[in-house]
Amino acid sequence: MAVDDIRTLHDMDVDAYLYDSVTIDPVVDLDDQFRGISAAVAYWNARYADAIEANLKAELEHKRTNAQLYMQHREDLELDKGKVTEGMVKAAVEQDQLYLETKIESIETEAHKVRMRGVCEAVSSKKDMLQSLGAKLRAEMSGDPVLRAQIADAAFQRTQD
Repeated sequence: MAVDDIRTLHDMDVDAYLYDSVTIDPVVDLDDQFRGISAAVAYWNARYADAIEANLKAELEHKRTNAQLYMQHREDLELDKGKVTEGMVKAAVEQDQLYLETKIESIETEAHKVRMRGVCEAVSSKKDMLQSLGAKLRAEMSGDPVLRAQIADAAFQRTQD
């Protein structure tokens, strides 16, 4: 997939694979979409797992940084001012650039994790919708010999292409 292969889904620009993973193309045969849905579910679940891992690592790094900065700022403030309060130390830590960087990274990875969960839910919804459409089509085919013949002709044409 090319980097510039971008499509619009509502008001968001998304890559073509994400677009194809969450939309049902009325032109494409349902069988083709059924065959691809398992791969899409697996792919997006793996991306979600990656997002969870990245978020947990970012949170761990933020907590570790917070603890190191707390000790460092407490020592520095005690040397500078003598007796210090917890509030003074906490304020110094939260104003530290390293604290801010790790906090922002934690926030960004959390947002990415939530986006990936949403994609997984959308792909799962597509799977459910395909199953429902397939059941509806089977019900229509069982009662309508003309529709059954049209679908059989379309399937035959696909095998010829």
